[in-house]
Amino acid sequence: MKKYLVLALVAGVLAGCGSQPQPPAPAATVASSVDPAFNPTDAAWLGLMIPMDEQFLRVLGFAPTNSTDPAVRRLAAELTVAHQTELKQLNALRDRARLPSGNAHQGHNMPGMMTEEEVVALQKLRGPAFDKVLRAEVKDHLAQSALVTRSVQAAGQEAGVKQLATTIEKDRTAQAARLG
Repeated sequence: MKKYLVLALVAGVLAGCGSQPQPPAPAATVASSVDPAFNPTDAAWLGLMIPMDEQFLRVLGFAPTNSTDPAVRRLAAELTVAHQTELKQLNALRDRARLPSGNAHQGHNMPGMMTEEEVVALQKLRGPAFDKVLRAEVKDHLAQSALVTRSVQAAGQEAGVKQLATTIEKDRTAQAARLG
């Protein structure tokens, strides 16, 4: 029963991204090509975490020029290194699973991710205004990615996915604690 609740949580998070419906990939084609060691929760988590991290790295990339707070710039630099490493691991797992590399969530309004309009607006901010919005985005990203990561820990199947999820949740907890 717990497994179904977790799957419902993942489905709910994924459904929450639907501001602009996208045509679904043919289920039979995708399902038949996915490595059976990866269950649907593993696949959904990888398909969500990769675009979350990619966009987060893009947002963090504004800090060196837009922030006037050395602490914010240091935090962004540290998070950038950690998320670049994590993204490489996520992509390697996606490739092992034989999942498509496209972003099925492109253009969607998703918890833990800024909309494209919000990213553009953030890019234009400078100084304390930028720092305030970036800190809020960091908190939101860390909280939401920890939430979906717990779902794959509970209902995922593939050992490498579950191991990475455990590491990510530990990292997210430590990163969020640093923000206070």
